[in-house]
Amino acid sequence: TIAQQEMAFRMQKSVPELADISEEPKHILEMYGPDVGRRGSFAHNCLLARRLAERGVRFVQLMHAGWDQHGNLPTQLAVQCRDTDQPSAALVKDLK
Repeated sequence: TIAQQEMAFRMQKSVPELADISEEPKHILEMYGPDVGRRGSFAHNCLLARRLAERGVRFVQLMHAGWDQHGNLPTQLAVQCRDTDQPSAALVKDLK
């Protein structure tokens, strides 16, 4: 229907603005950590999750692909924590 096509257009039109983090204040970007500017990083995705929530998205799922460790936990845990701790804390703080 025309209504569905119009809704699809509005959704597609809003994505570029949603994904553009260049207007975020410097202190917000710093809060999410050094990887926030790298698209696809957990930090970047946490910031996008906040932006989605601000726009009324009711459910957002975040995933860190490297978290499932079986054989190299002693060497990789610190790396995984570095990737996730600061951005996760920033997202919770930012949503409050």
